[in-house]
Amino acid sequence: MTLKIQIVIIAIALLAIVMTFVFIKKGKLGLKIVMPWLIVFLLVLIFALVPKFMNWAASAIGIYDPVNMVFFLAIIFLSFVIYGLTMSLYETKKQTRDIIQKVAYLEEKIKQKSDVE
Repeated sequence: MTLKIQIVIIAIALLAIVMTFVFIKKGKLGLKIVMPWLIVFLLVLIFALVPKFMNWAASAIGIYDPVNMVFFLAIIFLSFVIYGLTMSLYETKKQTRDIIQKVAYLEEKIKQKSDVE
């Protein structure tokens, strides 16, 4: 990795980390949602600051080329993101169903009260 690319990657990772904390502080993002991204940004920062670490990590888990390790980690990360989004979607679906049932129940109670009067 050339020094120029290293500096660009470090700058982008630091900018992403700072922007993430700004969004958390403004309430635009929740810490639970952002935590995996912060971990990725920190890993990118570590790999950019210490390029030999990526070589060592790749060989430690049996991956021949460090570039393949980047793809491997990206696939794992995206799998976790998709899993988390699926869980969130399921929870939202449950909450929506519960709200619909409560609204229907309340509408029925209002209708019954108006029929009595």
